[in-house]
Amino acid sequence: MKNTVISQRLHAFQLFLMLFAMASCTAQSKKQERIYFDSEAKNKRYPTFEIFSMNPDGSNWKQHTFDAVLRRANTSPKFSPDGKKVIFGTYKYGGYKIAMANSDFTNQEKFSKGPHYSYVGSWSPDGTKVLYNKVDTEKGPYFQGDFEIFMMDLNTGSDTNVSRTKGADSGPTWSPDGSKILFGSDRSGNSDIYTMNEKGQAVFNLTNTPNQDEFGFSWSPDGSKIAFYVLERKSNKKYIDLYIMNSDGTERKNLTNNQSAKRNLFVPYYEGAPPIFYGTSWSPDGERIAFSSKRNSKKFQIFTIHQNGGNLKQLTNNEANNVFPNWHLEQ
Repeated sequence: MKNTVISQRLHAFQLFLMLFAMASCTAQSKKQERIYFDSEAKNKRYPTFEIFSMNPDGSNWKQHTFDAVLRRANTSPKFSPDGKKVIFGTYKYGGYKIAMANSDFTNQEKFSKGPHYSYVGSWSPDGTKVLYNKVDTEKGPYFQGDFEIFMMDLNTGSDTNVSRTKGADSGPTWSPDGSKILFGSDRSGNSDIYTMNEKGQAVFNLTNTPNQDEFGFSWSPDGSKIAFYVLERKSNKKYIDLYIMNSDGTERKNLTNNQSAKRNLFVPYYEGAPPIFYGTSWSPDGERIAFSSKRNSKKFQIFTIHQNGGNLKQLTNNEANNVFPNWHLEQ
């Protein structure tokens, strides 16, 4: 009798382990890759950007926001590490601000504080802090204002300026291990890529290229590489190229060679504007990079390319501008 009871309990335990394993496999199988991006809403007369997503092969488009202010945008969604929340840029709170919502874009609320324009940056790897930009617009338009990098602590509500430098310090992005912040700055006279720690210290110029501007950067998932764009400052016609480099700034590699091929010409969105609409994002496996380009059309389209420069694929092909891709692994 005793052996029978032990046998039954053992069988029940084995069944539990099997069901647990099946549940884990099912949960993993539910994860899917989606590329989120901004696209001009087709049902509006004037250019207005809403947030969409698609499969990494360009199929199965979904629209996620529907209320962008006319001629403005809902833009640049960034998901929390646990996948439960999303922050994104919006104009619906008066001037560009940041909204926070559930990952399906429900229950939206204003995130950024104060009257300044503010722009999405990134979540800390542990999900407790958010980096973003505030811009002083009192002395000029938003693209000429004093861009500062702020860090919001979601537990305490503290909002700290971590850059504290005149000029444009923009695009703050935490490294995957949380030890560094990647950002762009024109403090040296042109747009270079820098790193610092979360206290704004240990600042290091990764690029230091007086004759080039770098922007639209992103970390690879393992933190070993950085994707970014390059614009030659002294060329009569400026063509934008996609590059990668090691996280210490070494071994730069041009993946697109647009400058030599005379494609992806830089045309300011309006007079005096810097390169905007250029964003990069790595696939979860670190093999491919999603980016926006005008390499073969008058409108921005979304492409992917292997980190070695091969296997270029165009994902969007329409009459709308499609920009700021964000490769996301969702439940």
